[in-house]
Amino acid sequence: MPTSRVNGAAMVDFFLYIIMTGMFLAAAGAQETTPAATTPSVADAARAARERRESMTPVRIMTDDDIAAKRGAGDLANRSASEQEVRAEMEKHYPSSLTKADLTQQIGQIKSIAARGDADMLVAVKNSALAGYENVDFPGKKHWEEDVSVAATRMVEEADKGAARLQAIVDDNQNVLAGRDLAASAHLREMWIDALLPYATWQQRMRDLVEDGKARAKAYATGNPAGAAEYHHEAIRRNEIAVGGMLSSMHITEDELRIVQGHYACDASQWPRDPHHPEIPNVMWTNYMDTASGAGYRLDIQGCDARHYSAVAIPPVSDGSQGRAFCMDESGVVRVAPDGDPAACISRGSEWVGR
Repeated sequence: MPTSRVNGAAMVDFFLYIIMTGMFLAAAGAQETTPAATTPSVADAARAARERRESMTPVRIMTDDDIAAKRGAGDLANRSASEQEVRAEMEKHYPSSLTKADLTQQIGQIKSIAARGDADMLVAVKNSALAGYENVDFPGKKHWEEDVSVAATRMVEEADKGAARLQAIVDDNQNVLAGRDLAASAHLREMWIDALLPYATWQQRMRDLVEDGKARAKAYATGNPAGAAEYHHEAIRRNEIAVGGMLSSMHITEDELRIVQGHYACDASQWPRDPHHPEIPNVMWTNYMDTASGAGYRLDIQGCDARHYSAVAIPPVSDGSQGRAFCMDESGVVRVAPDGDPAACISRGSEWVGR
């Protein structure tokens, strides 16, 4: 493989590691694809870069003792990666030869960060860092959120300014990018790192905060009764939302099946399959069952005919401690029982409004 191809891939991959980590793009559900060729993918190299970083700098879990009385951007900077550390990483991974296509791609990516705005960035970061632990009130959470807010604002500010600086470098160095002058290319590389460094430093500080928040929330949720109760309550809430949403979606599919088949469908054998792969269960049926079981529920569909059906999502226990029972019939109205008793859901359950 040509050296320039490897170096170019490494540069782009490291840039994606520094600039566009998944936690800030909130790509829930996004999937990576594996190229057929042997050239390392962006995802593979970005993952390798993260692993190198993590192996060199173990994450330190902050406690209340670490939280200074005076707070702000300067205090945040003292607890996280310095410009010198970030520059050293960039110098290590950036190749000596930069292409216009790669640099243009980077400008577009950093512009997308600026376009999000600090409010949207803050929400995305917190959702990623505390996924599953949103209601866990770990020690120092308020101060952690303040630091995340500062970092999000500074990231967006530096992304906005950095995009303009990077574009100016590309515009002013067309001849260098088109030529083979190694000295000029080395100078361009240094200018590029200088222009990108302020944003990259804040991005790394944010990444450190995210890892710290994840670790502290998890430790608090598993290390004491109060944290465990908060986590348990949040987990039940998420499971109920997943089950209620699943039933709402399933009614749309049931109505479509009734129109096509003349009746509602109660089991997988009544759901149409791909004629080329009849041995594979219907994808929608499988998704509904997987959603229910993933939330700890059992989905029971009964009474299917041309006009009626009922579906009940049954929680692990009937006392409501692991979630309430959910149900729905041909009306399409999702109902929830006051406890976990599925028998009470259809008869006296109240309409579920998302909570």
